[in-house]
Amino acid sequence: MKILFVCTGNTCRSPMAQLLYEQLYADPGDSCQSAGLSAFAGDPISEGARQVLAERGIDASGFRARPLSLYMVEEADAICVMTPQHAQLLEQMVDAATRQKIHVLGAPAGISDPYGGDLDTYRRCRDEIAAALQQLRIGRCQ
Repeated sequence: MKILFVCTGNTCRSPMAQLLYEQLYADPGDSCQSAGLSAFAGDPISEGARQVLAERGIDASGFRARPLSLYMVEEADAICVMTPQHAQLLEQMVDAATRQKIHVLGAPAGISDPYGGDLDTYRRCRDEIAAALQQLRIGRCQ
Protein backbone atom coordinates (compact mmCIF):
# COMPACT_ATOMS: atom_id res chain seq x y z
CA MET A 1 0.00 0.00 0.00
CA LYS A 2 1.27 3.47 -0.91
CA ILE A 3 0.14 6.07 1.61
CA LEU A 4 0.59 9.80 1.17
CA PHE A 5 0.13 12.19 4.12
CA VAL A 6 -0.55 15.83 3.22
CA CYS A 7 -0.64 19.04 5.25
CA THR A 8 0.24 22.65 4.54
CA GLY A 9 4.00 23.08 4.96
CA ASN A 10 5.15 19.46 5.46
CA THR A 11 7.09 20.42 8.58
CA CYS A 12 4.73 19.37 11.41
CA ARG A 13 1.64 17.21 10.93
CA SER A 14 2.26 15.23 7.75
CA PRO A 15 5.86 14.30 8.64
CA MET A 16 4.71 13.25 12.11
CA ALA A 17 2.00 11.12 10.50
CA GLN A 18 4.46 9.57 8.04
CA LEU A 19 7.10 8.78 10.64
CA LEU A 20 4.63 7.50 13.24
CA TYR A 21 2.93 5.31 10.63
CA GLU A 22 6.29 3.88 9.56
CA GLN A 23 7.16 3.13 13.18
CA LEU A 24 3.80 1.69 14.24
CA TYR A 25 2.14 0.07 11.25
CA ALA A 26 4.19 -0.15 8.08
CA ASP A 27 4.34 -3.57 6.49
CA PRO A 28 7.34 -4.55 4.36
CA GLY A 29 5.41 -3.79 1.16
CA ASP A 30 4.16 -0.40 2.33
CA SER A 31 5.42 2.87 0.95
CA CYS A 32 4.80 5.94 3.02
CA GLN A 33 5.59 9.57 2.24
CA SER A 34 4.41 13.04 3.05
CA ALA A 35 4.19 16.39 1.31
CA GLY A 36 2.76 19.86 1.74
CA LEU A 37 0.35 21.89 -0.32
CA SER A 38 2.51 24.99 0.34
CA ALA A 39 5.79 23.36 1.30
CA PHE A 40 9.22 24.77 0.60
CA ALA A 41 11.45 21.95 -0.61
CA GLY A 42 14.22 21.13 1.82
CA ASP A 43 12.79 22.80 4.93
CA PRO A 44 13.57 20.77 8.06
CA ILE A 45 10.90 19.35 10.30
CA SER A 46 9.82 21.84 12.96
CA GLU A 47 11.78 21.67 16.19
CA GLY A 48 8.68 20.86 18.23
CA ALA A 49 7.76 17.96 15.95
CA ARG A 50 11.34 16.69 16.01
CA GLN A 51 11.41 16.74 19.81
CA VAL A 52 8.07 14.98 20.38
CA LEU A 53 8.94 12.31 17.83
CA ALA A 54 12.26 11.77 19.61
CA GLU A 55 10.25 11.07 22.76
CA ARG A 56 8.82 8.09 20.84
CA GLY A 57 12.24 6.95 19.63
CA ILE A 58 11.94 8.42 16.14
CA ASP A 59 14.89 10.34 14.71
CA ALA A 60 13.43 12.97 12.39
CA SER A 61 16.56 15.10 12.12
CA GLY A 62 17.11 14.13 8.48
CA PHE A 63 13.55 14.83 7.36
CA ARG A 64 13.14 17.47 4.63
CA ALA A 65 9.89 18.98 3.39
CA ARG A 66 8.56 18.28 -0.09
CA PRO A 67 5.95 20.13 -2.09
CA LEU A 68 3.01 18.02 -3.21
CA SER A 69 3.15 16.90 -6.82
CA LEU A 70 0.45 15.46 -9.03
CA TYR A 71 2.69 12.42 -9.55
CA MET A 72 2.64 11.70 -5.78
CA VAL A 73 -1.14 11.97 -5.75
CA GLU A 74 -1.58 9.65 -8.73
CA GLU A 75 0.81 7.04 -7.35
CA ALA A 76 -0.77 6.88 -3.88
CA ASP A 77 -3.31 4.23 -2.93
CA ALA A 78 -4.54 6.39 -0.05
CA ILE A 79 -4.10 10.12 0.56
CA CYS A 80 -4.56 11.25 4.14
CA VAL A 81 -4.93 14.99 4.58
CA MET A 82 -4.92 16.76 7.93
CA THR A 83 -8.05 18.94 7.57
CA PRO A 84 -11.26 19.13 5.56
CA GLN A 85 -9.82 22.29 3.97
CA HIS A 86 -6.81 20.34 2.71
CA ALA A 87 -9.24 17.81 1.22
CA GLN A 88 -11.19 20.57 -0.54
CA LEU A 89 -8.04 22.08 -2.03
CA LEU A 90 -6.75 18.72 -3.19
CA GLU A 91 -10.12 17.69 -4.63
CA GLN A 92 -10.02 20.75 -6.90
CA MET A 93 -6.76 19.51 -8.40
CA VAL A 94 -7.72 15.92 -9.24
CA ASP A 95 -10.26 13.83 -11.12
CA ALA A 96 -13.25 12.04 -9.60
CA ALA A 97 -11.48 8.69 -9.32
CA THR A 98 -8.58 10.22 -7.41
CA ARG A 99 -10.97 12.04 -5.05
CA GLN A 100 -12.04 8.63 -3.77
CA LYS A 101 -8.53 8.11 -2.36
CA ILE A 102 -8.62 11.27 -0.20
CA HIS A 103 -9.35 10.85 3.52
CA VAL A 104 -9.28 13.36 6.36
CA LEU A 105 -7.15 11.97 9.15
CA GLY A 106 -8.96 12.46 12.44
CA ALA A 107 -12.26 13.14 10.64
CA PRO A 108 -14.50 14.95 10.79
CA ALA A 109 -12.52 17.87 12.29
CA GLY A 110 -9.07 16.71 11.24
CA ILE A 111 -5.77 17.19 13.05
CA SER A 112 -5.11 20.53 14.74
CA ASP A 113 -2.06 22.48 13.61
CA PRO A 114 0.63 22.73 16.31
CA TYR A 115 2.78 25.22 14.37
CA GLY A 116 4.13 27.88 16.71
CA GLY A 117 2.86 26.10 19.80
CA ASP A 118 4.75 24.81 22.82
CA LEU A 119 5.87 21.21 23.30
CA ASP A 120 2.59 20.25 24.97
CA THR A 121 0.76 21.45 21.84
CA TYR A 122 3.04 19.28 19.69
CA ARG A 123 2.52 16.31 22.03
CA ARG A 124 -1.26 16.67 21.76
CA CYS A 125 -0.94 16.81 17.98
CA ARG A 126 1.34 13.76 17.93
CA ASP A 127 -1.14 11.85 20.07
CA GLU A 128 -4.09 12.96 17.88
CA ILE A 129 -2.21 11.66 14.87
CA ALA A 130 -1.34 8.36 16.56
CA ALA A 131 -5.00 7.79 17.47
CA ALA A 132 -6.13 8.69 13.94
CA LEU A 133 -3.53 6.34 12.45
CA GLN A 134 -4.95 3.52 14.51
CA GLN A 135 -8.38 4.27 13.01
CA LEU A 136 -6.84 4.38 9.55
CA ARG A 137 -5.15 1.05 10.13
CA ILE A 138 -8.39 -0.65 11.07
CA GLY A 139 -10.21 0.91 8.13
CA ARG A 140 -12.24 3.58 9.88
CA CYS A 141 -10.64 6.65 8.33
CA GLN A 142 -13.28 8.70 6.53
